[in-house]
Amino acid sequence: MTIYFVLLADTLPLDFAGPLQVFIEAKRLGFLDYEISYVSASEQLSCDGGLQLANLASLPPTLAPEDIIVLPGCHRAFDSYSTQDARETIQWLKNVIADHTVLTICSGAVLAAKAGLLVNKSCTTHYQLIDTMRTAFPQCHVLDNRIFVEDTNIISSAGISSGIDMAIYYVTTRYGEHIGAQVAQEMLVYFRRTGQDPQLSSWLQYRNHMHRSIHKVQDAICSNVTEHYSLEQLADIAHLSQRQLSRLFSVHLGISPREYLQHIRIGHAKQLLKHSNNSVEIVAQNCGYSSGRQFRRAFTQTTHMSPQQYRQQYSGV
Repeated sequence: MTIYFVLLADTLPLDFAGPLQVFIEAKRLGFLDYEISYVSASEQLSCDGGLQLANLASLPPTLAPEDIIVLPGCHRAFDSYSTQDARETIQWLKNVIADHTVLTICSGAVLAAKAGLLVNKSCTTHYQLIDTMRTAFPQCHVLDNRIFVEDTNIISSAGISSGIDMAIYYVTTRYGEHIGAQVAQEMLVYFRRTGQDPQLSSWLQYRNHMHRSIHKVQDAICSNVTEHYSLEQLADIAHLSQRQLSRLFSVHLGISPREYLQHIRIGHAKQLLKHSNNSVEIVAQNCGYSSGRQFRRAFTQTTHMSPQQYRQQYSGV
């Protein structure tokens, strides 16, 4: 698999570097195996702010089905996308994109729209471009107040730092929540969202702190939700006393170790209820509960609905 970063003159540096770092971290941690290629209609170009990029590869004539295309945004988008290089890039996108995954950042959505990739699809872009894009591309459903939007093979983000959120979301949904959490932890960033954004993963909640020992305990819990950890066992993992561990959880997370374990188990249960046909008893077993009755009680106390009601409302199977 190759991840192609498609670059043009006046590319916004963080649009490009933010998602790139997410994929670099995922590979460094051993989760993903892929190549990264920086491609352009020109061998060298100047990014917004004067950063010079050279020795860029040519736009490839074909793509493998599993390849990913990343379209960072450009300063003065509609002007930048009127150049000869931009026109060549748009034609290339029309020629090679089939069902490939395409990630757009900021005004990269404009480039995708010019290539016809967003027809009858929902997307978002930088807030300053929302109205202009709606006018220029009425066949696209341009949403505002969104950090990122996924529609079939296209994930578009509002731009600048939200490209990082989008890339972490991609890694999380394709390769697992625990992997996304570790990448976010390494980068010291966490999802931001509005009320309509994709819900924050249980694995990523309560991670916005810098205490390594607490992260170590959280990693252990997330890696094995069926384990019946005692407070003593968790304290041993952190190399702390039970009292110290409880105090640090209260300071950094605002909840106890036992409450965090319950939080992770319920989060895992939600995923199983949404994406599998397993019985409630099997879901309970896979989440570390001793019985379906114990699970139903815990789930209802947390979500204010029964597991069956949750499945009926949110199930994708």
